[in-house]
Amino acid sequence: MKILFNNRDFSTDAPRLTVRELLDIHHITPAGIAVARNGKVVRKADWASAELAEGDSVIVITAVCGG
Repeated sequence: MKILFNNRDFSTDAPRLTVRELLDIHHITPAGIAVARNGKVVRKADWASAELAEGDSVIVITAVCGG
């Protein structure tokens, strides 16, 4: 499967991949982030069941505080 992850090509031999599994592969902790798949936010409660498809685009957005 080939997807676009944070604007970079990512491929895996896995027959299926969820948002949660993708984050685990990249060692991304869930605190303070949001995930968008094909331009739509995926609720954190749905990460474990949200399966990715060939050609999907996934963006991880990190919350930043400051002034």
